[in-house]
Amino acid sequence: MIAAESAAVIEESCPFLMNINRDREKEFDKSPNGFKIGSTVTVNIPGIGSVFDGATLWGGGAAEVFTETQRSLSITSHKHTAINVTAAEAVFRLDASDPRRKDYRDRVLKPQLSSLCSAIEADLLLQAVRTVPFVVGTPGTVPSSFRTYNEARAKMANALAPSDPRWVLYSPDANVSLVDAGKGLFNPTADIAKQFRDSYIGRAANAEWMEAVNLPTLTNGNKVTGVTVSGAGQSGTSLLVAGVAAADTFTVGQVFAIAGVFQVHPLTGTPLTALQQFTVTAAVTSAGLTTTLSIFPAMTAVMPNKTVSALPATGAALVFVGAASTAYRQNLMWQRDAFTAAFVPPPIVAGAEGYNLSSNGLRLSVQTGGSITDLSSTTRVDVLYGFAAIRPMHACRVTE
Repeated sequence: MIAAESAAVIEESCPFLMNINRDREKEFDKSPNGFKIGSTVTVNIPGIGSVFDGATLWGGGAAEVFTETQRSLSITSHKHTAINVTAAEAVFRLDASDPRRKDYRDRVLKPQLSSLCSAIEADLLLQAVRTVPFVVGTPGTVPSSFRTYNEARAKMANALAPSDPRWVLYSPDANVSLVDAGKGLFNPTADIAKQFRDSYIGRAANAEWMEAVNLPTLTNGNKVTGVTVSGAGQSGTSLLVAGVAAADTFTVGQVFAIAGVFQVHPLTGTPLTALQQFTVTAAVTSAGLTTTLSIFPAMTAVMPNKTVSALPATGAALVFVGAASTAYRQNLMWQRDAFTAAFVPPPIVAGAEGYNLSSNGLRLSVQTGGSITDLSSTTRVDVLYGFAAIRPMHACRVTE
C-alpha cells in the first residue's frame, strides 16, 4: 500500500522535480571495474569557441584553448518520514480486504507522504532559484500582466535557452491576478500527463504553466544602496565592492546589475540592450569598508565564453533588485535542462523488512521494523538525493 500511495503522491506533489533533467541519475548506478562511482558525478558543459576571419589560423594569434565548464552533482540530501502502526491498525486497517483501509490511507498515510514530497520539492526549488541570475517583475507586486512572463521568456531566449520543453511555476496569488487576462491565452493540452491534473493550468508564452504553493521566498541583505565596484578590471566569480560598513549583509540569491556592464549574445559576444544580472552565491557579512561578493555568472569580457560587454569600472554602481531586508516570493520559468537532480535508494538495514521503490525517477526505500513489547511496527520512507544547476541562465525568476 505504501508503495502505491508513494507513487501517486509523488506524481501530484512534485511538478518541478518531474520536469528537470534526470539523465545523470544513471551515472550513480555504474560500477566501473567493480567499484561504485561514489556520491558525486561531474557534468561537463561544452564551451563556446571563437570564429576568425580569413585563412590564417586563429587570426594569426595564439592557439585557442577550448574550455569546458564543469558542475558537480552530489548526493548530499537525506529526508524521511515515519509512520507508527499499532497491532490493531495492522490487523483491521492495513488489510487489503478491510473497508477501513481507505480511511487509514487518506487520514494517515497520504498526509505523511505528501509532507515528504512537498519538503523535497521545496528544497529543490530553493536551491534552483538561488542560482538563477535573471529576474523580471516588480518586487513587492504580484505580476498581473502576461508581459512580465514574456519578459522572462525573452531573458531566456537571449541566453539561447532551447524553446522546448519549458515550464512555469507560479503562485496562487499570481494565478488570481492573471486568470482574467489569461483565459483567452492558455491553450489546454488534452493529453497532458494525468499526474499534473491538480496543478496544471495550460500552455502560454511557449511554456506549460502550473500553480505551486511551495515557491521559495528570498530575503535581501540589509545593504542594497550605495554599493560600488572597488577596483577596475575585475573578472571571474568574485567582485570586490565598496560603500559598505561593518555588519552589512548580502544573502544567497540576491540579484544585482552593474552600471555599464551589459549582457551579451552567448555565441557572438555582441552586447545586448539589458544590463547583465548577477546572483550572489554565498552569504557574506562585511567586516569593514569593502567586502568581496561571490557571484554568478563569472565576468568574462572576451571570447570565448564571453558573458559581459566590458569589465566593470571602478566606482560603478551596483543596482540591486528589491529593498533592504525584504522578502520576495519567486515564481520560476525554466527550460528542462537548466537543472538536474539524482536520487539513489537508501539501503535496507539489517533486521528490517523493506524494499526500494522507483516512481517517475524518484527512488526511495520503504522499511519496517517491529517491537515485540507492544506488537507495534514503525515504517519509514527515506530519500537520498542531490541537485545541481547546470545552465541557470536558461531560467528566469518572476518576483512578486
